[in-house]
Parts: sequence; structure tokens; C-alpha cells
Amino acid sequence: VGVVVACLFLLVTRGKPLPKLSSQKPPSSVLCKETLLSMSLQFTIHFMAIMAVTYMSDAYTDPYDPSMIPDAQFNPNILNTATFLVTVLSTVNTFVVNYRGWPFMENLNENVVLFRSIQACYFVLFICALDMFPPLNQLLQLSPLPVTGRPEFRPHFPDKMVPDVYRTNEENIIFSLMLQAVDMMGFRITLCAVMLLDTAMVVMAEQTIRSAINNWCY
Repeated sequence: VGVVVACLFLLVTRGKPLPKLSSQKPPSSVLCKETLLSMSLQFTIHFMAIMAVTYMSDAYTDPYDPSMIPDAQFNPNILNTATFLVTVLSTVNTFVVNYRGWPFMENLNENVVLFRSIQACYFVLFICALDMFPPLNQLLQLSPLPVTGRPEFRPHFPDKMVPDVYRTNEENIIFSLMLQAVDMMGFRITLCAVMLLDTAMVVMAEQTIRSAINNWCY
């Protein structure tokens, strides 16, 4: 993953400026209002997606599984596999959302190598989430993901799930909703839906912020 992120950073630098100068001024500071608001919204959306997947995966993770022992040798399980996929997706989305194209630089789709690389990242992530090519998941040390059905060690999932005393009422509500979604659509489809929602929401949030700032300034 580190190599992929480093390559994306390198490809961002290959973006070319437009031949004609824009009359619009760039942000005056790295910590301007637009940037701070955008960072806050992106963090909130990514955090919610990761927590949703964590709640969803927790029901399928046996607490007595050896992979759950802290500081033990790494063993893939459903929890660390799902959260890994969503975390990597959030990283890729960060490049997509924060890439500054027009009116100063060429747009993302004009930076062909970066655009194709991001598409390849999305393709690999969703292939892994759907478990369509098991050798790829094994290469990345990802656990096989369940299609649907109830975990064997939780036979009453999800309609009679006992609330966790260590969770707040709000967390138990979110937990129950995620389990109902999994029971209705299946684990893999629900995971892909969360990934798609994360991508769509950060893109829409960034577009809304840019539009609002441009209308306010100009």
C-alpha cells in the first residue's frame, strides 16, 4: 500500500499547468477556510465509513479467534480485512477529492497516468471486497469474506442480538442497523455499498464546498 501511495504522489506531480493564466486567485493559505472545512468533512465521512464497517465486521469476528489476540502474529480475519479495504479506499479518495485541476492545472482525467492508476486501485479494491479472485486476496493477506448468512457463533444474529453493555445506546442502534443491512443484502454487497457511499459523499462534499466558496468570493 505504501508503494501505491508513493506512486500516486509521484503521478500527482506530473500534472501540467494550463497554458493560460486564470483570473481566479488560488487560496491564500494552506490553512484557509475552504481547506479546513474540506478536511473536517472528509475526516468525518471517512471515520463514519470505517466505524460502520467495524460494527458490521464485529458480528462476524469470533472473539476467541487467535487473530484477535493483541500483539500476536498477524492473521487475517474479517474485521481487519474489511477495515483495511475501507481505509485504503479512503486514501485513494483523498487523492481524487483533493486533486486541484481547472482553472489552474489540467483536470484529473487529463492527467491520464494518474487517472488510470486511480481507476486500477478502485478496480482492485472492489474485486477484493467481492472476493471475485481469491488468489489476489491471498496475495494481499486478506481473509475470505462471507456472502450472507448468520455467524455460527451468533445464532440469533441479527434479530435477537443482545445489546453490548460496553456500547452506548447510539452505538447499539448503529450496530443493529448495520446487522440488518448485512442480513438483507449480504456482507460483501453491504461492504461495497459503504465503500461507494464513502466515495460519493466525499466527492459531493468537496464539490459543494468549492461551489459555495467560488460563489461567495466571486
